[in-house]
Amino acid sequence: MKNTGIYARLVLTLVLIAIISLLILLTINFIANKQEKLMFEDSQVQFGNEVKSLIGLKTSVANQVVYDYTFWDDFVEEIYLPDTNWYNNNITTILKSFRLDYVCVYDTSFKLVHEAASDEFGIRGLVSKDVLAKVKEKKFLDFFLATTKGLVHVSCATVHPETDPTHTLTKPEGYLIVAKSWDKGYLEELGMLSSSKVVFSLPDDTVAESSDFTFSVNQILNDWNENAAGYLYFRRTSNSLMLFHDLKDSMIVVLLVSMLVTVLIFGFALRRWVIRPLQLVTSILKSDNPAQIAQLRQAPGEFKHIGNLFGDFFHQRDELKLAKEKAEESDKLKTAFLSNISHEIRTPMNGILGFAALLNTPDLTGSEQEEYIEIIKISGDRMLNIINDIVNISKIETGLIQIDNTEADINDKTAYVYSLLKPQAEEKGLGFACKNGLFASDAIINTDHEKVYIILSNLVKNAIKFSQNGSIEFGYVVKNATANAGAKEDGVLPLFLEFYVKDTGIGIPADRQKAIFDRFVQADISDTRAFQGAGLGLSISKAYVEMLGGIIWVESIEGVGSTFYFTIPYHPAQLENIENTLLEQQLKTVTHRQNLKILIVEDDSTSAAFLNLALKNYGTQIITATTGVEAVEACLQNPETDLIMMDIKLPGMDGLEATREIRQFNAKVVIIAQTANAMINDSEKALEAGCNEYISKPINMELLKRLIQKYFKK
Repeated sequence: MKNTGIYARLVLTLVLIAIISLLILLTINFIANKQEKLMFEDSQVQFGNEVKSLIGLKTSVANQVVYDYTFWDDFVEEIYLPDTNWYNNNITTILKSFRLDYVCVYDTSFKLVHEAASDEFGIRGLVSKDVLAKVKEKKFLDFFLATTKGLVHVSCATVHPETDPTHTLTKPEGYLIVAKSWDKGYLEELGMLSSSKVVFSLPDDTVAESSDFTFSVNQILNDWNENAAGYLYFRRTSNSLMLFHDLKDSMIVVLLVSMLVTVLIFGFALRRWVIRPLQLVTSILKSDNPAQIAQLRQAPGEFKHIGNLFGDFFHQRDELKLAKEKAEESDKLKTAFLSNISHEIRTPMNGILGFAALLNTPDLTGSEQEEYIEIIKISGDRMLNIINDIVNISKIETGLIQIDNTEADINDKTAYVYSLLKPQAEEKGLGFACKNGLFASDAIINTDHEKVYIILSNLVKNAIKFSQNGSIEFGYVVKNATANAGAKEDGVLPLFLEFYVKDTGIGIPADRQKAIFDRFVQADISDTRAFQGAGLGLSISKAYVEMLGGIIWVESIEGVGSTFYFTIPYHPAQLENIENTLLEQQLKTVTHRQNLKILIVEDDSTSAAFLNLALKNYGTQIITATTGVEAVEACLQNPETDLIMMDIKLPGMDGLEATREIRQFNAKVVIIAQTANAMINDSEKALEAGCNEYISKPINMELLKRLIQKYFKK
């Protein structure tokens, strides 16, 4: 090698580089093929699980029907004294109620008592005596039949009195058979639900083999004698695998071509060898130094062209690297999302199917049955929520969601969310409060009330889910838009409602607070599997808020808690100022005491005005104070005060401390504590401080009336 010229050395070096590059390409190709195979196998297993779950779900309806109808005393009587009207009103209705196609009843001698079918079904005498004998033996029987009308799912059970729901304590009094036709339309529906093509085949038929990018599941359908009645073939083509395969091949080709081009360019450059440009090329290959590339571009002849090629190559490489990183991140997020969805669907399905099977256990007590049924209902509700989220996000992405603005009572919506979710919060020991920013007469606005409810309930549910202790507060306030927020209406800045949901939960990392509203992205929270849900609620909420003309954001400190905000325009249903008609009407219907001296302690001007209006017919004199110090001073100057409406949260000295001060010199005055917090133990704290009663905001006028009548009867 010592006597070998530099040209030969470079040629040998290029050959060695080419061999190494080829080995790298082969290694990359091997790894990519291995990854493609693993992806296919994992997807095949997942598809098989989806098909099994779908078949189980579709057959459970008929099975549940025969279970529910076959321990019924009236049914037992009607088998021996058949009444056509009774059967039409109670048995034939099964067809429409549960979308079934056939129902019939036999007595214990296998004599047909009643039979009905849908117009399209057209089959009579669906089961034979052998089948009925099998039903008598097994109590329950679930199987498939291949008929001239196609595939039919049949579910049978023996009829027993109500005292024998497990069908094990008494002899059969008859037989109930229901059936559902799995015709072409039904198979197409299965195909839509499983995103696949579904084909029914008899045992002796053959079905075409699938291609490299098609998953297949062959589901055996047994007849009543546990022999194969036929097969359902599910086929799903994976576009993602096809894309991965094409990208892999393209990448290999691009790298191979790039390698060959590089070798040729270097070979061509050797014809006009210059030491300095060669040193530049060597240095560029090692360090990718932009300054040296610029120097090479200034070199004469072909080296200038090589310099330009290096510049373009590194620029394209950086772009490809960035694109590759984005593609990998997107694929990772979608894979995680699909895995989460799969888990969230399989979990409630496990509860439904598992406890449905346990209901068949002999000698179940009534309380055990109620417990199992409640678990099945909870699991079903959870699955329905997941499915609704998936459907809603799909509709949003396809532009199918429309805004339906109508007159809506915002206070009613917040009250409904409060009453609906309060049990969940209390079950976890969380304080739970709701605060409205408008009186009832001003809370009627034009908006899409259903979307407002969905947004608010999603945020409150999230707060409950991610809070293990502490409290949750939600509500809204009315605000003016800032001068640069948009156009004025008749020279006046527009109003909007700012909703908030505040919790003391686990919080969200600062770098993830924007990303949580994006599709397929969730906050990086440790042990996320401890929290149920598919993670679509915030994406749906963000889309709905923007449709309503508002914005949504979050303020959070990790480990301390979060506050979610969203806004909607405030468009009152009536533009003129409406007096508190409902309040006035309530006040007119009560018996008033006219000679009370009342002290209202309230730092919020709106709340103070409300109490003044609410209590004006009860007293000859109303005094107001805005701080705890002012309240104590007012009591000292007016020792004859009869009633104090004491706000708990006050600047400086709070309401509880002010009450303690007042009780030191006035033990007779009636003090009613009132606060918007309504948290756990607030009432106990108020009573311990010396208050007579405790009332939470928004104040219930009927409750306030009863309290006043309680302490100031004539």
